[in-house]
Amino acid sequence: MRFVNWKFVFRVIGLTLMLESVFMFFTAGVSFYLKEMNGVFVLSGIITLFAGLILFFRSDFKTKFKIIGKKESCLSVTFAWISFAIFGSLPFLFSGQTSSFTDAVFESTSGITTTGASVLNYVESLPKGILFWRSLIQWLGGLGIIVFSLALFPLMGGGAAHLFDSEATGLTHDKFRPRVNEMAKRLWLIYVSFTGVLVALLIAGEMSVFDAICHAFSTISTGGFSTKGSNIAYWDSIYIETITCIFMLIGATNFALLYFLFKGKFKKFFHDEELRWFAAIILAMGSFIAVCLQWGKEWDQIADSVRIAFFRVISVITGTGFSTGDFIQWSPAYWIPFMFMMFICGCAGSTSGGMKVIRVVVLIKNTFYEFKRLTHPRAIIPVRINGEALSFETVQRLLAFAFLYILIIFVSWGILVFSGMTFMEALVAALSSLGNTGLGFAENGPSGSFVDIPTFAKWYMAFLMVVGRVEIFTVLILFIPTFWKN
Repeated sequence: MRFVNWKFVFRVIGLTLMLESVFMFFTAGVSFYLKEMNGVFVLSGIITLFAGLILFFRSDFKTKFKIIGKKESCLSVTFAWISFAIFGSLPFLFSGQTSSFTDAVFESTSGITTTGASVLNYVESLPKGILFWRSLIQWLGGLGIIVFSLALFPLMGGGAAHLFDSEATGLTHDKFRPRVNEMAKRLWLIYVSFTGVLVALLIAGEMSVFDAICHAFSTISTGGFSTKGSNIAYWDSIYIETITCIFMLIGATNFALLYFLFKGKFKKFFHDEELRWFAAIILAMGSFIAVCLQWGKEWDQIADSVRIAFFRVISVITGTGFSTGDFIQWSPAYWIPFMFMMFICGCAGSTSGGMKVIRVVVLIKNTFYEFKRLTHPRAIIPVRINGEALSFETVQRLLAFAFLYILIIFVSWGILVFSGMTFMEALVAALSSLGNTGLGFAENGPSGSFVDIPTFAKWYMAFLMVVGRVEIFTVLILFIPTFWKN
């Protein structure tokens, strides 16, 4: 049995906490500028920085880490996310905005995993520093705190690739690999650029600078936290809804494709099979719900039905969760397509959660081809994506992922029901937490929050959020005894 290289693990976690403390101090400056002169973020930053320094220097940074494998990468990524969530809860706890440590950790975990589920009511009464912090941690969690670490601190040496592989989401069918550190920097440059453009566009509308920054953070990260209780409906602006929809779609698009788009490779971008499926699903679901809303006379004008339907579809399928009204008040018939979209979500390599469109496409193709294989036993019919055949091992792993994903949803459904949640609330909570969509039904819907669910349910949902954010295998493999053997 090979011992785990804990020095490398401590180094990654320590570096993550040190980065987090920097953003806490930055938020303290924002709070001071907004004349909210409290030491909540300074105190939180000092505690987080101190913990990060202890772990970082405990790693003995002069040592060359020669053994960095799957054990170290999975442990580093998992505990980095957990540590970030726990220490990120300090501002919520110290400010008294959450009634317990459980609620503070839930809110922080929901933010950093870009889930968007909240235990905070009356958000407009919250200090602006807290509102800024909950949006900022969503933005940081969008492309991943590990990728952010790689972009700023190329201190991981040979471990960088392992960390990126553990952090990267979805089926990477078209990898582009310069040095991992360089790739991380390019991805974050694209991410920051889109954020800046979105801030400017929202300011050009009716949003204040503060609201524009917070909503830009929540939109491009597909997180969904808002500074208003009524969410995007507060502005009742077609312009703001349109801009928000465009950037929710950008956030849910494979950032590798956006990288190629920036390099002028338009054919690679527009001919991507996953992207075309993603667009087709949105068009089909949006049109279907718009027709149903008009048929059911929910709105008098066709334009209103189309506007409401497509905003809600894009918000749900990207996993953002923004709302322009409470769709729970609509007929329960609408819940089924929304749950379907919560299951799929966006593209691989995006800030979105869920199964990912590419996995669903491969599953559909493989099922269809299986009928062909039965009728033509001697034929070799591989699953192809963008014209390239996927290996048997890739398809097998995808099938295992899909089975495990569905199994976790159903097991979690039962666990949450036994914890005290209602039948429908538990199903949607399990689907929402694992898929990082943040949506809830009934009392946990767009007009409510998760504050009143049982304490155990909050901790379990927080666990599901982390599992879903790092793509299941990275976390659950730690519970497999054979993982710890050589």
